[in-house]
Parts: sequence; structure tokens; C-alpha cells
Amino acid sequence: MSEIPTRFIATGADAAIAITRAAVNHRIGVSLSFQSGHLDPVRLARALRLSFDAEPVVGCSFRTDERRAYWQRMSDLDGAKLLVKEGVSDPDELMRSFQVAEVSDEGPQATVALFRSAQRDVVGIKVSHVLADGQAAKQYAYLLADIYTRLGADPSFTPEPNLRERPSGRDVWASLTSTQRREAKKAKSWTSPTWPAPNTADAGERLTYRWTALRPELFHALKSYGTDRGCTVNDMMLTAILRSCISRLDPPVGVPLSLMYTADLRRYLSDTATLPISNVSISGSLDIERVNDESFEETLRRVHGRMQRWAEMCHGAGPLASAERIAALGYGITERLLGLAFRAGGATDKTYPWFTNVGIVDDTKLLFDGVAPDAGFMFGPIAIGTSIVPVVSTYRSTLTVCMGYGDSDESTDLIEALLGSITSEIEGVCLV
Repeated sequence: MSEIPTRFIATGADAAIAITRAAVNHRIGVSLSFQSGHLDPVRLARALRLSFDAEPVVGCSFRTDERRAYWQRMSDLDGAKLLVKEGVSDPDELMRSFQVAEVSDEGPQATVALFRSAQRDVVGIKVSHVLADGQAAKQYAYLLADIYTRLGADPSFTPEPNLRERPSGRDVWASLTSTQRREAKKAKSWTSPTWPAPNTADAGERLTYRWTALRPELFHALKSYGTDRGCTVNDMMLTAILRSCISRLDPPVGVPLSLMYTADLRRYLSDTATLPISNVSISGSLDIERVNDESFEETLRRVHGRMQRWAEMCHGAGPLASAERIAALGYGITERLLGLAFRAGGATDKTYPWFTNVGIVDDTKLLFDGVAPDAGFMFGPIAIGTSIVPVVSTYRSTLTVCMGYGDSDESTDLIEALLGSITSEIEGVCLV
């Protein structure tokens, strides 16, 4: 095995996300469900430990000083344990509790749990968003499955460390053409919230999740509906979520509604199959107005047009590169600059939805001894306060929308109503 360095550079995106934890609970998770008794806890624990060598930055602590942020390799990785709960009655509730807890800066930057009931084994995986975005979280889950399977064939197996340099905003920017760079400079990475905040007396102190799943026949119907109109599943879900938020939050007409959307920028990089666990995604604002008495298809047409323009502007490439330039000023200065921005953004009673589509979770890459999970979906960050943060993922043609929030009674009612409305929007146009 190649020698693993003791320190790695943190990217500008890593540093920025670390600082934004003042407003966002930052970790990204995966839930995988198997037939009861399929997984060997001892082997899964060994796979977890070896994953810290296969992706060395996962086995690090996140450290900062006034000048920089960096990743420091941990000296006691053998002390990291798999969380195992046997004979549980409600794996979903335990999964909620597991996923809301932050991944400690002290590391490791990934944790894994196994919840075993009489009916199923449920594996929870979560990684720190300071290190990894949604695509990287999937990548880590695939890695864990691969190591688990290899250990079954050879208990002495040890992985070769992935020592390729983690990509940054500079790498994305360098890969753009001059025309793309001109367009990227036009993109707006941030905007002031314009949606009325949900009418809740308390955002809730206990963070939790709710989710809903669109069954495969509904997923195929929405995909077909979109394809017939030249639109993607992403366009369809963004439209359904936008319309649901409009119906529940009742924003004003004629005001650009700030809807934050997460863009994965790996498309601009080469040889992405061997990229280490990284943050190569960034959010930007998709401003779109409310139009009364508009049909789903009319809203879809407007959303699709905005998304096409986003693609033309290589949206996110500019801000991701800017994160590197700001980080070069020093971590302390970056923290103070972002703190000013947070205070300015917090001085308002407005909010906005924050949409992420993590895409397909590939069952062929999740084979644990040749067996893929029966079901799976992903969890995203939770914005502290009254923001609405839907995360979409698809596994074996079941599309799941998952939302994290503060658990007051009013918030739970709103989130459950939004999830129901999203399903109704899709059913209303696809099952006719």
C-alpha cells in the first residue's frame, strides 16, 4: 500500500461549507435497506475502517488556523466503530436520529450504522458536507460496498489509497472555454430571499426528517411526460416543488422568487471516475415569478427555459472558482466575510426553497456480496430555521423526496403537506 500523507489541503469549497455551518446542519446521508440478516456486522466494520485508507481524507480531522483550513490524518482510526442496533422496532426513526447528528470535525469524516429488525437490515451512511457533496456521498457508499465484497473473498484485503489531488474551483474554471467563462461570469450565485417565511411560532429545536417515495410506475409516467415535452426528470421535480411551495407559502405575484438550486460541476472535469471524495457542487439562485392560474405544463415550460439558460452559463463555475480566491485571503478573513453575509441575510423575515437532485443511486455499484439493497434514498443538509430543503434521489425507479427541518408541530404539518402536494402535482398530470 502506498504511503498516506499526514496532511491534505482543504479546498475553498471545503472552507466555505465549514463556515456556513452557522446556518446549516451539514452532512449528507444514505439509507440502504436489505433483507434481514444479509449483512455481517464484523465485516461491515472492517470495510468502514479500510475505507479511511482507500479515501485517505475521509480518515482525517478538519483543522483550521487564521491562515488556512486543512485535513489532518487521524492517528487512532482503529478506534472508529460501526454503530450496531439489534432487534429494533422502528429502523426509520433510528435512521432519522442517526442522520441529523453532525459528523464531528475531529473525524473520521464518515460514519456508518446498522439497524437490524426482524424484517430488514438498514444501513445508514453519512459523510461530512465539509468534505463531500451528494455525488461524493454516493461514491463513498459504492466504495463501502466494494470493500465489503472484497473482504468476503479475501479477509486480508487492503485497498490502495486514492492519492489523486482533490479537484477545486480552479480546476473547473481552467476546463472552461473562453466563451463559457464569459457566460459563467453572468451567473448569479446568491440572492436575497423573497418567499414569505412559513407561519410557525417556532422553527423547532429538534432536527428531523420526513420523506415520501414516488412508486416506479409514477416515476416512469413523469419521465415519459417530461420526455414528450423535451424536459428532464429534474425539470419535472423542480416544477412540482415550485408549484407546491407557491400553494403552501402563498408568495407575492410579480416578484422574482429566489429558489436555490444545486449544480454538480463534475461535468467540466476529465476522468471523473477516479476523483477522490470531494466538493464539486455549488448552489445558485434560479429566480422565477409566480403566475396565477398557470397549468403544470406552463410552469414546466418556464422552468425548463431557466434550466437551459443555467446550463449555457455553466452556472456555479464562477462562484466555485471565487471560493478559492477568497480562501487564499486566509481562513480567518474568509470566516469574517461570510459572517457579514450571514448577518445581512438573517436580517429578514423571508426565506427560500433550496432544491437538490442527487440523481440516480446506482444499484449495480451497491452490491454487498452480490446483493443490492431492496430500497435506498439520500438525506441532505438541514437549514437551521424556516428554510425548505427538498433532496431528490432515485433508486431502482423509486424517486424519493426527503426534507429535513426543525421539529415543531407547525413545521411538521407544513413539511408533510408539501410532500403530499408534490406527489399530487405529479399524479395530477401523469396519471390522467
